[in-house]
Amino acid sequence: MVEFLKNVLGGLGRIGQGIGFQGMNVIGTILLVSMTLILIGEMFNYQVVLTPLPRLVKRQRRWNTKSIAVMGMTAALSVILQVVGAVIVLVPGTITFRADAMVRFPFGAIFGLPAVWGVGLANLLGDALAGTLGPGSIGGAVIAWWMPYLFYRLMRQPEQRNMVKGGAWFKYYGISLLWCVIGSFYLCSSFQWLRLLPTEVIWVGVFPAVMVTTFIGGLAGPLVARIVGPAADKYGLSLDETRFEVEGSNNVKA
Repeated sequence: MVEFLKNVLGGLGRIGQGIGFQGMNVIGTILLVSMTLILIGEMFNYQVVLTPLPRLVKRQRRWNTKSIAVMGMTAALSVILQVVGAVIVLVPGTITFRADAMVRFPFGAIFGLPAVWGVGLANLLGDALAGTLGPGSIGGAVIAWWMPYLFYRLMRQPEQRNMVKGGAWFKYYGISLLWCVIGSFYLCSSFQWLRLLPTEVIWVGVFPAVMVTTFIGGLAGPLVARIVGPAADKYGLSLDETRFEVEGSNNVKA
């Protein structure tokens, strides 16, 4: 298993060498700017909608008791799993088990934006508790925010977020892979612009490590969603039940 993971890391690291570190940084910078702007827009309730034409839409949202509780619960659980997973080493010095990914991914689909903001907050809290809070934590918080955000945007139907059908599992892993690519590019470009590590270490070491650790950590996400999703619906805590997003807000254009 260890040798297999080492080979995967080596293969992904060679992608950076093949494209070139400058080319990788250009791709990452484009993602860095666009992903950050989308996050800032969501802070002010503006959402990018791609169909039928790309545009900004003003959303109406209501922070009620349930949505605040969901944000706090997600943040606390994410921090706990982040700490617990860090002690499970898959490849010495390279890969630890990202146990937090198995809730960060599906919780976005189940609980919506309250969970998304909870995950972003959890990443900063986790770094602070670990004593690693620094400039790089900002990029880490942004890509952590994007982990549940992709699922919030792409898996809105109850039968999908609750993993009722087999097709939902394929979609889950597809979205996970999408995050592994864009999240790794974002983090590595932010590291390069901040000059936190040598360029070669960033694209040959950090880039593949982020992809592999997060994907492995999120493998059990569908099982978590299969249990938590129906329970959230039953107790009125899912995105639909909390009424966090006001009905009809989709039609209010910026």
